[in-house]
Amino acid sequence: MHEQIQKRIESIITNLDQLPSIPDVAGRVINMVNDPELSFKSMADEISKDQAITTNILKLCNSAFFSKGKEITSVDRAIVTLGIKEVKDIVVIAATREVLNKAILGYDLQRGELWTHGLAVAILAKKIALAKNKKAVADVAFTGGIIHDVGKTVLALFVSNTFKEILSTVESKKITFNAAEREVMGYDHQEIGEKVLAKWKFPEVLKAMVRFHHDPALAPKEFLEMVSIVHIANVLCLMGGIGIGADGLYHELSDVAIKALGVTNKELEQFYSDLPVVLKQTKDML
Repeated sequence: MHEQIQKRIESIITNLDQLPSIPDVAGRVINMVNDPELSFKSMADEISKDQAITTNILKLCNSAFFSKGKEITSVDRAIVTLGIKEVKDIVVIAATREVLNKAILGYDLQRGELWTHGLAVAILAKKIALAKNKKAVADVAFTGGIIHDVGKTVLALFVSNTFKEILSTVESKKITFNAAEREVMGYDHQEIGEKVLAKWKFPEVLKAMVRFHHDPALAPKEFLEMVSIVHIANVLCLMGGIGIGADGLYHELSDVAIKALGVTNKELEQFYSDLPVVLKQTKDML
């Protein structure tokens, strides 16, 4: 293990100002959605406090992916037309784009590839949730899909400097890429991602989805199904070559995740065959 690198990573994660930031409105809206007493007006008022976010939201509302065929010209109209959870998804996309839509060179991801991958995982995760009769949490699966790899934005430089050693550790010890990250640097991108979400004041379920998306077997029992949805969506997207990066070949489907969701081989084949449609829907949001 590189102790100097570990100490540099620790200095970053203990200094919140060095971690990626997003507009506060995103964290507030995500937490508001959990309130059964939430009104359309209070959510619209909260979003409208941030003019830049509002502008981006209206663009996304009128995109091919979200549009219901009616032009949306205000946040109030967006919530009435699309619903609170759908607008929450749009807020997350608008708020995280700047953080995730950039080159992540340590993982060999050019500008836009991590963002495309996150959106594709989000769409597929939502499809999986709906297919497994989990409509009530499909929006949470979507959010988790978008942000699952946010830790890579912090670790990219360190991975770039240690990539050969990480890869050598993967091959010599027959372990996953993220396990090799931990062995070489003391941290993996999942752990760092959880720290980022804590800064953003995101709920515990989303922290779990980021922290364990490669290790569902380690997820808290109450979050296992949600972690499993994002895990399966992520691995299938990597298998389909969407945002595969330098580490993509070194992840595999977890039997624990498949069992937790009760996913059959036929369903896995169907989800995988959906990828061309998923990719097209992803491009509609770019």
